Amino acid sequence: MARVVKFHELGGPEVLRLEEITFEDPALGELRLKVGAIGLNRLEVVYRSGGFGAPNKYPAALGSECAGTVEAIGKGVTGLKIGDRVATIPGFTTLPSFATETKGHECAVYGEQAYVPAEMAVKMPESMSFIDAAAIWMQYSTAYNSMVNVAQLQKGEYVLLTAATSSVGIAAIQTAKSVGAIPICTTRSQTKVTALKAQGVEHVIVTDEQDIPTEVARITGGVGCRVIYDPVAGKGVGKLLDALSTGGIIMIYGMLDMSPAMIDPVKGLAKLATVKFTSVFETLLVAEKRAKMTDFVLKGLANGTLKPVIDKTFPLENIAEAHRYLESNQHVGKVVVTVG
Repeated sequence: MARVVKFHELGGPEVLRLEEITFEDPALGELRLKVGAIGLNRLEVVYRSGGFGAPNKYPAALGSECAGTVEAIGKGVTGLKIGDRVATIPGFTTLPSFATETKGHECAVYGEQAYVPAEMAVKMPESMSFIDAAAIWMQYSTAYNSMVNVAQLQKGEYVLLTAATSSVGIAAIQTAKSVGAIPICTTRSQTKVTALKAQGVEHVIVTDEQDIPTEVARITGGVGCRVIYDPVAGKGVGKLLDALSTGGIIMIYGMLDMSPAMIDPVKGLAKLATVKFTSVFETLLVAEKRAKMTDFVLKGLANGTLKPVIDKTFPLENIAEAHRYLESNQHVGKVVVTVG
């Protein structure tokens, strides 16, 4: 028997429960992992609280990003052996709006053991801890998909990163710098400016005190940013349009503000602007793109241009508290749950 996290109704963090289930042998193309650490992601909070609608069934399970040890290998799997230390690329999910079909077991990693698709498991660097390994793939694959794959960010150009102290925000800073771009980061208050400066960010806009378009114009000499990367959406999108250069793109990858986004079409036409909603699955579900992303991230980890920032860890027994902390938006970097 192994403990896993389930929920039987939508609601706050308190709906998360630890339950015991028996794990079988993995199905075709699957691995069974002994989980060492779990990376928490904002999508899981939105799902648990009802933002993606009701689960397809109860009890429902969560999680697609973890690190652990291979315990058993299903038929058809090559390149891995029992005892290998791996981390999972989150190209699978239980979220009803994004759920990927599977003919095997339900793949969800909140627990002491987990079934995962073997194609989404990557061997960890030898010296890396489970905690660090669980904090890699969602954030760096999300940043890569939007800024490298979609926007094709260029050396020497400015990129505006809003809400930049999230795990994806930190990954976006490092990804931008790794290709030679210059990040301009926003945060709501002075309390997180030091953390952004520690990432080598020269330009930080404190949105409670400063106007984004005014500051972007000052920093860029009036040109604006060709690429804006935003997890907030909502009523602030109009301001971002004012900070965009002609022919630029606003990429929205989250919905921290669920209110309608109001855009002035006259401004949009004048700037020949593109507003695109991006999803990491654009990269993760296409084998060739996923392979390029994996190579990019592993090289970045090896040469030190990419380095996960861990804000806080919680034991599995405190999963509700970990979700509550993630919802508080106090964190800078990744929130990780340790197992065992």
